[in-house]
Amino acid sequence: MTPVAAAGGTASGPANAPGMLVDVSSLQVVGGRYELVRPVGAGGMGRVWQGVDVHLEREVAVKVVKPDLLEGPGRHEAAARFRREARVTAQIDHPGVPAIFDAGFDEATGELFLVMAYLPGLNLRDLLDENGALPADWTLAIGAQLASVLAAAHSRQVVHRDLKPANIIVGPSGLVHVVDFGIAAVLEPDAARLTATGDKPGTLNYMAPEQIRAQPAGPAADLYALGALLYEMATGERLFADRGSAYEVQTAHLKELPDPVRRARPDLPSELDGLVSRLLSKEPAERGSDAAAVHLDLAAMLTAAPASGAPARDFGDPTWPFRAPLAPRWVAREAVQTAGRAAAGTDRAELLAEADRSYAAGDFNGALSAFRSLAKTFETPDPALALHCQVRAAQCLASLGNAASALAGLSSVIERQRRLEGERARSTLRSRRIAVDMLAALARGPEAHHRLSELVRDMAAALGPADADTIEAERLLRAWSAPPQGPVR
Repeated sequence: MTPVAAAGGTASGPANAPGMLVDVSSLQVVGGRYELVRPVGAGGMGRVWQGVDVHLEREVAVKVVKPDLLEGPGRHEAAARFRREARVTAQIDHPGVPAIFDAGFDEATGELFLVMAYLPGLNLRDLLDENGALPADWTLAIGAQLASVLAAAHSRQVVHRDLKPANIIVGPSGLVHVVDFGIAAVLEPDAARLTATGDKPGTLNYMAPEQIRAQPAGPAADLYALGALLYEMATGERLFADRGSAYEVQTAHLKELPDPVRRARPDLPSELDGLVSRLLSKEPAERGSDAAAVHLDLAAMLTAAPASGAPARDFGDPTWPFRAPLAPRWVAREAVQTAGRAAAGTDRAELLAEADRSYAAGDFNGALSAFRSLAKTFETPDPALALHCQVRAAQCLASLGNAASALAGLSSVIERQRRLEGERARSTLRSRRIAVDMLAALARGPEAHHRLSELVRDMAAALGPADADTIEAERLLRAWSAPPQGPVR
Protein backbone atom coordinates (compact mmCIF):
# COMPACT_ATOMS: atom_id res chain seq x y z
CA MET A 1 0.00 0.00 0.00
CA THR A 2 1.21 3.49 -0.79
CA PRO A 3 0.64 6.97 0.54
CA VAL A 4 -1.42 9.30 -1.60
CA ALA A 5 -1.06 12.99 -2.34
CA ALA A 6 -3.92 15.38 -1.86
CA ALA A 7 -4.37 15.89 -5.57
CA GLY A 8 -5.19 12.26 -6.15
CA GLY A 9 -1.90 10.77 -7.38
CA THR A 10 -0.60 7.53 -5.90
CA ALA A 11 2.92 7.64 -4.54
CA SER A 12 5.53 5.56 -6.29
CA GLY A 13 7.39 4.60 -3.15
CA PRO A 14 7.42 4.96 0.62
CA ALA A 15 7.47 8.42 2.12
CA ASN A 16 10.79 9.58 3.56
CA ALA A 17 11.05 7.95 6.94
CA PRO A 18 12.15 9.99 9.94
CA GLY A 19 15.90 10.30 9.88
CA MET A 20 16.17 9.56 6.14
CA LEU A 21 18.58 12.04 4.56
CA VAL A 22 17.45 14.03 1.52
CA ASP A 23 19.89 15.98 -0.62
CA VAL A 24 18.07 19.32 -0.38
CA SER A 25 20.64 21.02 -2.60
CA SER A 26 19.29 19.06 -5.57
CA LEU A 27 15.60 19.71 -4.88
CA GLN A 28 13.54 22.00 -7.07
CA VAL A 29 11.92 24.85 -5.16
CA VAL A 30 8.76 26.61 -6.33
CA GLY A 31 7.30 29.78 -4.90
CA GLY A 32 10.52 30.37 -3.03
CA ARG A 33 9.55 28.01 -0.18
CA TYR A 34 8.18 24.66 -1.41
CA GLU A 35 10.78 21.96 -2.00
CA LEU A 36 9.59 19.23 -4.38
CA VAL A 37 10.86 16.01 -2.79
CA ARG A 38 9.44 13.33 -5.08
CA PRO A 39 6.67 12.90 -7.65
CA VAL A 40 3.65 11.01 -6.35
CA GLY A 41 1.32 11.05 -9.32
CA ALA A 42 -0.43 13.13 -11.92
CA GLY A 43 -3.75 14.92 -11.79
CA GLY A 44 -5.86 16.06 -14.70
CA MET A 45 -3.66 19.04 -15.47
CA GLY A 46 -0.34 18.61 -13.73
CA ARG A 47 2.18 16.54 -11.88
CA VAL A 48 1.76 16.13 -8.14
CA TRP A 49 4.74 16.17 -5.80
CA GLN A 50 5.25 15.39 -2.18
CA GLY A 51 7.03 18.44 -0.87
CA VAL A 52 8.10 20.40 2.18
CA ASP A 53 7.15 23.92 3.15
CA VAL A 54 10.56 25.08 4.38
CA HIS A 55 9.07 28.07 6.24
CA LEU A 56 6.67 25.99 8.36
CA GLU A 57 8.58 22.68 8.15
CA ARG A 58 5.54 20.61 7.21
CA GLU A 59 4.75 18.15 4.47
CA VAL A 60 2.64 19.43 1.61
CA ALA A 61 1.40 18.25 -1.76
CA VAL A 62 2.33 20.53 -4.63
CA LYS A 63 0.53 20.33 -7.96
CA VAL A 64 2.47 21.91 -10.82
CA VAL A 65 0.69 22.55 -14.11
CA LYS A 66 2.01 20.64 -17.10
CA PRO A 67 4.39 22.97 -18.99
CA ASP A 68 2.94 22.04 -22.38
CA LEU A 69 -0.48 23.30 -21.27
CA LEU A 70 0.95 26.77 -20.89
CA GLU A 71 2.00 26.82 -24.51
CA GLY A 72 -0.09 27.20 -27.62
CA PRO A 73 -3.60 28.52 -28.16
CA GLY A 74 -5.08 26.74 -25.13
CA ARG A 75 -2.75 28.29 -22.56
CA HIS A 76 -5.19 30.91 -21.30
CA GLU A 77 -7.93 28.30 -20.75
CA ALA A 78 -5.45 25.96 -19.03
CA ALA A 79 -4.30 28.73 -16.69
CA ALA A 80 -7.89 29.74 -15.96
CA ARG A 81 -8.90 26.13 -15.25
CA PHE A 82 -5.94 25.63 -12.92
CA ARG A 83 -6.65 28.82 -10.98
CA ARG A 84 -10.31 27.90 -10.74
CA GLU A 85 -9.42 24.48 -9.28
CA ALA A 86 -7.49 26.26 -6.54
CA ARG A 87 -10.32 28.72 -5.89
CA VAL A 88 -13.10 26.12 -5.98
CA THR A 89 -11.31 23.66 -3.71
CA ALA A 90 -10.41 26.39 -1.23
CA GLN A 91 -14.04 27.51 -0.96
CA ILE A 92 -15.35 24.08 0.12
CA ASP A 93 -15.09 24.02 3.89
CA HIS A 94 -15.13 20.34 4.79
CA PRO A 95 -12.63 17.98 6.48
CA GLY A 96 -13.04 15.63 3.51
CA VAL A 97 -11.64 18.21 1.07
CA PRO A 98 -7.88 18.88 1.22
CA ALA A 99 -6.92 22.26 2.66
CA ILE A 100 -5.42 24.71 0.16
CA PHE A 101 -2.38 26.54 1.54
CA ASP A 102 -1.09 28.53 -1.41
CA ALA A 103 -1.34 29.05 -5.16
CA GLY A 104 0.71 31.16 -7.50
CA PHE A 105 3.04 31.54 -10.46
CA ASP A 106 6.72 30.77 -10.10
CA GLU A 107 8.66 33.45 -11.98
CA ALA A 108 11.87 31.43 -12.05
CA THR A 109 10.39 28.33 -13.70
CA GLY A 110 7.36 29.83 -15.43
CA GLU A 111 5.07 27.28 -13.71
CA LEU A 112 1.72 27.58 -12.02
CA PHE A 113 1.56 25.74 -8.70
CA LEU A 114 -1.05 24.76 -6.12
CA VAL A 115 -0.06 23.81 -2.56
CA MET A 116 -2.36 21.52 -0.54
CA ALA A 117 -2.33 19.34 2.52
CA TYR A 118 -0.42 16.12 1.99
CA LEU A 119 -2.74 13.19 2.66
CA PRO A 120 -1.21 9.81 3.52
CA GLY A 121 -3.43 6.78 3.09
CA LEU A 122 -4.72 4.62 0.27
CA ASN A 123 -6.90 5.58 -2.63
CA LEU A 124 -10.13 3.68 -3.06
CA ARG A 125 -9.03 2.23 -6.40
CA ASP A 126 -6.10 0.43 -4.76
CA LEU A 127 -8.28 -0.59 -1.82
CA LEU A 128 -10.86 -2.21 -4.11
CA ASP A 129 -8.21 -3.86 -6.27
CA GLU A 130 -6.61 -5.42 -3.19
CA ASN A 131 -9.76 -6.44 -1.32
CA GLY A 132 -12.60 -6.75 -3.82
CA ALA A 133 -16.01 -6.21 -2.19
CA LEU A 134 -15.68 -4.25 1.05
CA PRO A 135 -17.29 -5.16 4.38
CA ALA A 136 -20.82 -3.84 4.70
CA ASP A 137 -19.94 -1.27 7.35
CA TRP A 138 -17.00 0.04 5.30
CA THR A 139 -19.23 0.45 2.24
CA LEU A 140 -21.77 2.41 4.24
CA ALA A 141 -19.16 4.52 6.04
CA ILE A 142 -17.25 5.48 2.89
CA GLY A 143 -20.52 6.23 1.11
CA ALA A 144 -21.76 8.40 3.98
CA GLN A 145 -18.52 10.38 4.08
CA LEU A 146 -18.59 10.90 0.32
CA ALA A 147 -22.19 12.10 0.48
CA SER A 148 -21.19 14.58 3.19
CA VAL A 149 -18.39 15.99 0.99
CA LEU A 150 -20.80 16.27 -1.96
CA ALA A 151 -23.32 18.10 0.22
CA ALA A 152 -20.65 20.65 1.16
CA ALA A 153 -19.56 21.06 -2.47
CA HIS A 154 -23.10 21.37 -3.79
CA SER A 155 -23.90 24.00 -1.16
CA ARG A 156 -21.15 26.07 -2.81
CA GLN A 157 -22.69 25.43 -6.24
CA VAL A 158 -19.81 23.09 -7.16
CA VAL A 159 -20.35 19.78 -8.97
CA HIS A 160 -17.29 17.52 -8.96
CA ARG A 161 -18.18 15.65 -12.21
CA ASP A 162 -15.37 13.09 -11.84
CA LEU A 163 -16.06 11.21 -8.61
CA LYS A 164 -14.23 7.88 -8.95
CA PRO A 165 -12.09 5.57 -6.79
CA ALA A 166 -8.80 7.14 -7.89
CA ASN A 167 -10.02 10.52 -6.59
CA ILE A 168 -10.99 9.20 -3.16
CA ILE A 169 -8.46 8.71 -0.35
CA VAL A 170 -9.00 6.80 2.89
CA GLY A 171 -6.58 8.27 5.41
CA PRO A 172 -4.93 6.77 8.52
CA SER A 173 -7.67 8.20 10.75
CA GLY A 174 -10.40 6.63 8.62
CA LEU A 175 -11.36 10.02 7.20
CA VAL A 176 -12.31 9.93 3.52
CA HIS A 177 -11.08 12.75 1.24
CA VAL A 178 -12.28 13.72 -2.22
CA VAL A 179 -9.59 15.28 -4.40
CA ASP A 180 -9.01 16.64 -7.91
CA PHE A 181 -11.66 19.28 -8.54
CA GLY A 182 -9.92 20.07 -11.82
CA ILE A 183 -13.02 19.56 -13.98
CA ALA A 184 -15.59 20.68 -11.42
CA ALA A 185 -18.53 22.68 -12.73
CA VAL A 186 -19.51 25.90 -10.99
CA LEU A 187 -23.26 26.38 -11.18
CA GLU A 188 -23.23 30.16 -11.13
CA PRO A 189 -25.15 32.05 -13.83
CA ASP A 190 -22.16 34.26 -14.59
CA ALA A 191 -19.46 31.60 -14.13
CA ALA A 192 -17.06 31.21 -17.03
CA ARG A 193 -17.64 27.96 -18.90
CA LEU A 194 -14.32 26.17 -19.27
CA THR A 195 -15.68 23.01 -20.89
CA ALA A 196 -16.18 23.11 -24.62
CA THR A 197 -19.59 22.26 -26.04
CA GLY A 198 -19.79 18.53 -26.70
CA ASP A 199 -17.07 17.62 -24.17
CA LYS A 200 -17.83 14.76 -21.79
CA PRO A 201 -15.90 15.40 -18.57
CA GLY A 202 -15.76 12.43 -16.24
CA THR A 203 -14.83 8.75 -16.18
CA LEU A 204 -17.02 6.31 -18.08
CA ASN A 205 -17.74 3.73 -15.37
CA TYR A 206 -19.06 6.45 -13.05
CA MET A 207 -20.56 8.83 -15.63
CA ALA A 208 -24.21 9.80 -15.39
CA PRO A 209 -26.37 9.43 -18.51
CA GLU A 210 -26.61 13.20 -18.94
CA GLN A 211 -22.81 13.43 -18.96
CA ILE A 212 -22.61 10.71 -21.61
CA ARG A 213 -25.06 12.74 -23.70
CA ALA A 214 -22.84 15.83 -23.18
CA GLN A 215 -25.71 17.61 -21.42
CA PRO A 216 -25.29 19.95 -18.42
CA ALA A 217 -24.40 18.03 -15.25
CA GLY A 218 -25.85 19.14 -11.93
CA PRO A 219 -25.64 17.70 -8.40
CA ALA A 220 -27.64 14.64 -9.53
CA ALA A 221 -24.68 13.62 -11.73
CA ASP A 222 -22.45 13.38 -8.64
CA LEU A 223 -25.12 11.29 -6.91
CA TYR A 224 -25.17 8.90 -9.87
CA ALA A 225 -21.38 8.49 -9.49
CA LEU A 226 -21.92 7.87 -5.77
CA GLY A 227 -24.45 5.16 -6.65
CA ALA A 228 -21.90 3.54 -8.98
CA LEU A 229 -19.29 3.66 -6.20
CA LEU A 230 -21.65 2.10 -3.66
CA TYR A 231 -22.43 -0.65 -6.18
CA GLU A 232 -18.71 -1.35 -6.72
CA MET A 233 -17.84 -1.32 -3.02
CA ALA A 234 -20.73 -3.66 -2.27
CA THR A 235 -20.17 -6.15 -5.09
CA GLY A 236 -16.47 -5.81 -5.90
CA GLU A 237 -17.38 -5.24 -9.57
CA ARG A 238 -17.43 -1.99 -11.52
CA LEU A 239 -20.85 -1.04 -12.80
CA PHE A 240 -21.39 -2.63 -16.25
CA ALA A 241 -17.74 -3.72 -16.33
CA ASP A 242 -18.71 -7.00 -18.03
CA ARG A 243 -19.58 -5.16 -21.25
CA GLY A 244 -17.17 -5.77 -24.08
CA SER A 245 -16.53 -2.22 -25.27
CA ALA A 246 -16.75 1.41 -24.24
CA TYR A 247 -19.77 1.82 -26.50
CA GLU A 248 -21.57 -1.05 -24.74
CA VAL A 249 -20.73 0.46 -21.34
CA GLN A 250 -22.18 3.81 -22.43
CA THR A 251 -25.31 2.10 -23.77
CA ALA A 252 -25.77 0.24 -20.49
CA HIS A 253 -25.51 3.48 -18.50
CA LEU A 254 -28.15 5.00 -20.74
CA LYS A 255 -30.62 2.10 -20.86
CA GLU A 256 -29.94 -0.76 -18.40
CA LEU A 257 -30.55 -1.26 -14.70
CA PRO A 258 -27.96 -3.27 -12.74
CA ASP A 259 -28.85 -6.25 -10.56
CA PRO A 260 -29.75 -5.37 -6.97
CA VAL A 261 -26.65 -5.29 -4.78
CA ARG A 262 -28.18 -7.72 -2.28
CA ARG A 263 -28.35 -10.40 -4.95
CA ALA A 264 -24.57 -10.58 -4.63
CA ARG A 265 -24.39 -9.51 -0.95
CA PRO A 266 -27.34 -10.71 1.17
CA ASP A 267 -25.53 -9.40 4.25
CA LEU A 268 -26.13 -5.79 3.17
CA PRO A 269 -29.05 -3.77 4.58
CA SER A 270 -32.19 -4.06 2.48
CA GLU A 271 -32.47 -0.25 2.51
CA LEU A 272 -29.22 -0.02 0.56
CA ASP A 273 -30.81 -1.75 -2.44
CA GLY A 274 -33.46 0.92 -2.74
CA LEU A 275 -30.96 3.76 -2.27
CA VAL A 276 -28.51 2.45 -4.90
CA SER A 277 -31.34 1.83 -7.36
CA ARG A 278 -32.59 5.40 -6.89
CA LEU A 279 -29.13 6.92 -7.27
CA LEU A 280 -28.63 4.98 -10.51
CA SER A 281 -31.88 6.18 -12.05
CA LYS A 282 -31.49 7.29 -15.66
CA GLU A 283 -33.38 10.54 -15.14
CA PRO A 284 -31.64 13.11 -12.89
CA ALA A 285 -34.95 14.18 -11.32
CA GLU A 286 -35.56 10.63 -10.08
CA ARG A 287 -32.23 10.57 -8.21
CA GLY A 288 -32.87 13.74 -6.29
CA SER A 289 -30.12 16.24 -5.62
CA ASP A 290 -29.89 16.27 -1.82
CA ALA A 291 -26.56 14.69 -0.93
CA ALA A 292 -27.13 15.59 2.73
CA ALA A 293 -30.20 13.33 2.82
CA VAL A 294 -28.17 10.50 1.27
CA HIS A 295 -25.54 11.00 3.98
CA LEU A 296 -28.16 10.69 6.71
CA ASP A 297 -29.63 7.54 5.13
CA LEU A 298 -26.24 5.83 4.90
CA ALA A 299 -25.23 6.92 8.42
CA ALA A 300 -28.46 5.45 9.80
CA MET A 301 -27.78 2.14 8.02
CA LEU A 302 -24.24 2.15 9.44
CA THR A 303 -25.57 2.65 12.98
CA ALA A 304 -27.65 -0.51 12.62
CA ALA A 305 -24.93 -2.52 10.85
CA PRO A 306 -22.62 -4.85 12.81
CA ALA A 307 -19.02 -3.71 13.12
CA SER A 308 -16.79 -5.86 10.94
CA GLY A 309 -13.57 -4.84 12.71
CA ALA A 310 -11.76 -5.63 9.46
CA PRO A 311 -7.99 -5.02 9.56
CA ALA A 312 -6.65 -1.76 8.14
CA ARG A 313 -2.93 -1.26 7.66
CA ASP A 314 -1.69 1.86 5.81
CA PHE A 315 -5.13 3.42 6.04
CA GLY A 316 -7.74 3.66 8.76
CA ASP A 317 -11.06 1.92 9.19
CA PRO A 318 -13.56 4.33 7.55
CA THR A 319 -16.11 3.55 10.28
CA TRP A 320 -13.90 5.06 13.00
CA PRO A 321 -15.18 8.64 12.54
CA PHE A 322 -18.73 7.36 13.13
CA ARG A 323 -18.19 4.70 15.80
CA ALA A 324 -15.48 6.48 17.82
CA PRO A 325 -15.66 10.21 16.93
CA LEU A 326 -12.48 12.22 17.56
CA ALA A 327 -10.79 9.26 19.24
CA PRO A 328 -7.07 8.64 18.60
CA ARG A 329 -6.49 5.94 16.03
CA TRP A 330 -5.41 3.28 18.50
CA VAL A 331 -8.47 3.96 20.69
CA ALA A 332 -10.84 3.87 17.71
CA ARG A 333 -9.25 0.66 16.43
CA GLU A 334 -9.74 -1.16 19.72
CA ALA A 335 -13.31 0.15 20.15
CA VAL A 336 -14.39 -0.99 16.67
CA GLN A 337 -12.60 -4.34 16.85
CA THR A 338 -14.28 -5.02 20.20
CA ALA A 339 -17.64 -4.12 18.68
CA GLY A 340 -16.84 -6.35 15.73
CA ARG A 341 -16.17 -9.33 17.96
CA ALA A 342 -19.43 -8.72 19.80
CA ALA A 343 -21.38 -8.26 16.56
CA ALA A 344 -19.94 -11.44 15.13
CA GLY A 345 -21.23 -13.38 18.10
CA THR A 346 -24.65 -11.69 18.07
CA ASP A 347 -25.47 -11.53 14.37
CA ARG A 348 -23.61 -14.43 12.78
CA ALA A 349 -26.52 -16.86 13.14
CA GLU A 350 -28.82 -14.44 11.30
CA LEU A 351 -26.30 -13.74 8.54
CA LEU A 352 -25.55 -17.44 8.06
CA ALA A 353 -29.24 -18.25 8.00
CA GLU A 354 -29.82 -15.70 5.26
CA ALA A 355 -26.97 -17.12 3.18
CA ASP A 356 -28.35 -20.63 3.71
CA ARG A 357 -31.75 -19.46 2.51
CA SER A 358 -30.18 -18.13 -0.69
CA TYR A 359 -28.51 -21.49 -1.22
CA ALA A 360 -31.72 -23.42 -0.55
CA ALA A 361 -33.58 -21.18 -3.01
CA GLY A 362 -31.08 -22.05 -5.76
CA ASP A 363 -29.40 -18.62 -5.76
CA PHE A 364 -25.93 -20.16 -5.78
CA ASN A 365 -24.20 -17.00 -7.05
CA GLY A 366 -25.71 -14.90 -4.29
CA ALA A 367 -24.99 -17.52 -1.64
CA LEU A 368 -21.41 -17.90 -2.90
CA SER A 369 -20.76 -14.15 -2.51
CA ALA A 370 -22.42 -14.14 0.90
CA PHE A 371 -20.41 -17.07 2.27
CA ARG A 372 -17.15 -15.66 0.91
CA SER A 373 -17.91 -12.32 2.54
CA LEU A 374 -18.82 -13.99 5.82
CA ALA A 375 -15.61 -16.02 5.72
CA LYS A 376 -13.61 -12.79 5.58
CA THR A 377 -15.74 -11.20 8.30
CA PHE A 378 -15.22 -14.08 10.74
CA GLU A 379 -11.57 -14.86 9.93
CA THR A 380 -10.20 -12.93 12.92
CA PRO A 381 -12.95 -13.22 15.57
CA ASP A 382 -13.94 -16.84 14.79
CA PRO A 383 -11.59 -18.79 12.47
CA ALA A 384 -13.63 -21.99 12.84
CA LEU A 385 -16.77 -20.25 11.63
CA ALA A 386 -14.80 -18.71 8.79
CA LEU A 387 -13.78 -22.22 7.70
CA HIS A 388 -17.41 -23.35 7.86
CA CYS A 389 -18.33 -20.48 5.51
CA GLN A 390 -15.54 -21.54 3.14
CA VAL A 391 -16.95 -25.06 3.08
CA ARG A 392 -20.37 -23.71 2.22
CA ALA A 393 -18.83 -21.52 -0.49
CA ALA A 394 -17.23 -24.62 -2.00
CA GLN A 395 -20.65 -26.29 -2.07
CA CYS A 396 -22.06 -23.26 -3.91
CA LEU A 397 -19.23 -23.42 -6.42
CA ALA A 398 -19.87 -27.13 -7.01
CA SER A 399 -23.58 -26.46 -7.49
CA LEU A 400 -22.64 -23.94 -10.18
CA GLY A 401 -20.91 -26.74 -12.08
CA ASN A 402 -17.32 -26.05 -11.05
CA ALA A 403 -16.67 -29.11 -8.90
CA ALA A 404 -12.95 -29.23 -9.70
CA SER A 405 -12.28 -25.74 -8.28
CA ALA A 406 -14.65 -26.45 -5.42
CA LEU A 407 -12.78 -29.63 -4.48
CA ALA A 408 -9.40 -27.91 -4.63
CA GLY A 409 -10.61 -25.17 -2.29
CA LEU A 410 -12.33 -27.65 0.01
CA SER A 411 -9.19 -29.77 0.32
CA SER A 412 -7.31 -26.73 1.60
CA VAL A 413 -10.10 -25.98 4.07
CA ILE A 414 -10.07 -29.57 5.37
CA GLU A 415 -6.35 -29.33 6.09
CA ARG A 416 -6.92 -26.13 8.06
CA GLN A 417 -9.81 -27.75 9.95
CA ARG A 418 -7.56 -30.65 10.88
CA ARG A 419 -4.99 -28.26 12.32
CA LEU A 420 -7.48 -25.94 14.02
CA GLU A 421 -10.25 -28.29 15.20
CA GLY A 422 -8.73 -31.76 15.02
CA GLU A 423 -9.04 -34.89 12.87
CA ARG A 424 -11.96 -36.24 14.90
CA ALA A 425 -13.99 -33.01 14.98
CA ARG A 426 -17.46 -33.28 13.47
CA SER A 427 -16.79 -30.25 11.27
CA THR A 428 -13.72 -31.91 9.76
CA LEU A 429 -15.56 -35.18 9.19
CA ARG A 430 -18.52 -33.44 7.56
CA SER A 431 -16.21 -31.56 5.20
CA ARG A 432 -14.63 -34.87 4.20
CA ARG A 433 -18.13 -36.18 3.49
CA ILE A 434 -18.81 -33.24 1.16
CA ALA A 435 -15.52 -33.93 -0.62
CA VAL A 436 -16.75 -37.48 -1.38
CA ASP A 437 -19.74 -36.01 -3.22
CA MET A 438 -17.45 -33.76 -5.26
CA LEU A 439 -15.20 -36.67 -6.21
CA ALA A 440 -18.23 -38.60 -7.40
CA ALA A 441 -19.46 -35.60 -9.40
CA LEU A 442 -16.08 -35.51 -11.13
CA ALA A 443 -16.47 -39.18 -12.19
CA ARG A 444 -13.70 -40.23 -9.78
CA GLY A 445 -15.86 -43.06 -8.44
CA PRO A 446 -13.18 -45.47 -7.14
CA GLU A 447 -11.42 -42.69 -5.25
CA ALA A 448 -14.75 -41.51 -3.82
CA HIS A 449 -15.56 -45.07 -2.69
CA HIS A 450 -12.17 -45.43 -1.00
CA ARG A 451 -12.50 -42.05 0.76
CA LEU A 452 -15.99 -42.92 1.95
CA SER A 453 -14.79 -46.26 3.38
CA GLU A 454 -12.13 -44.44 5.40
CA LEU A 455 -14.63 -41.81 6.48
CA VAL A 456 -17.15 -44.38 7.80
CA ARG A 457 -14.42 -45.96 9.90
CA ASP A 458 -13.27 -42.59 11.27
CA MET A 459 -16.81 -41.41 11.98
CA ALA A 460 -17.66 -44.56 13.90
CA ALA A 461 -14.52 -44.13 15.99
CA ALA A 462 -15.00 -40.42 16.65
CA LEU A 463 -18.78 -40.00 16.81
CA GLY A 464 -19.97 -43.52 17.55
CA PRO A 465 -21.81 -46.04 15.31
CA ALA A 466 -25.25 -44.73 16.36
CA ASP A 467 -24.51 -41.13 15.36
CA ALA A 468 -26.70 -39.76 12.55
CA ASP A 469 -23.70 -38.70 10.45
CA THR A 470 -22.12 -42.13 10.79
CA ILE A 471 -25.39 -43.90 9.86
CA GLU A 472 -25.85 -41.71 6.77
CA ALA A 473 -22.31 -42.39 5.56
CA GLU A 474 -22.69 -46.16 6.16
CA ARG A 475 -25.98 -46.20 4.24
CA LEU A 476 -24.33 -44.59 1.22
CA LEU A 477 -21.39 -46.97 1.41
CA ARG A 478 -23.74 -49.96 1.40
CA ALA A 479 -25.52 -48.51 -1.64
CA TRP A 480 -22.19 -48.63 -3.41
CA SER A 481 -22.03 -52.45 -3.47
CA ALA A 482 -19.02 -52.10 -5.73
CA PRO A 483 -16.72 -49.13 -6.31
CA PRO A 484 -18.61 -46.92 -8.82
CA GLN A 485 -17.07 -46.28 -12.20
CA GLY A 486 -18.87 -43.05 -13.01
CA PRO A 487 -20.38 -40.07 -11.29
CA VAL A 488 -22.61 -40.97 -8.37
CA ARG A 489 -24.64 -38.52 -6.22
